[in-house]
Amino acid sequence: MKYLSAFLLLIFLSGCQTTGFYIEDSNLPVPETRKVVAAIIGKPRIISLNGRELTSSFHDRKFEDLDETKKIKARYYTKVVILGPRRPYEISIQVTREVLDLETMTFVDQGIDESLTMKRAIEIKRALNKSLDTYQAVDAEEVF
Repeated sequence: MKYLSAFLLLIFLSGCQTTGFYIEDSNLPVPETRKVVAAIIGKPRIISLNGRELTSSFHDRKFEDLDETKKIKARYYTKVVILGPRRPYEISIQVTREVLDLETMTFVDQGIDESLTMKRAIEIKRALNKSLDTYQAVDAEEVF
């Protein structure tokens, strides 16, 4: 019984691991959040139908856009997802690394780069906080 409970606890704890970085309690509306994120990651390469998932164009480790004509061995992209049905939203940020496979000449996903994810998340969090300070919303219930 002792081993069974230890095993179940181990499964529970290993199942709770998440990758990427989360910004909690973002009080900006979704359109404003999208504007702030686009200002940081650049013009999104992919936007979901509901506008809550934004994927950046390919960039290098310094977050500079890659020139498609150059031969590169590794590339990165940033994916930002706005989670939650209403405010405050939670924002998920992931920077994924892809490496060129020389045999097939295609890029292969190598997983999430935690250090770059943290850097990008800090930039987005600062921009969201700065935008929240300047955001002026009219409350529909208390107009005056």
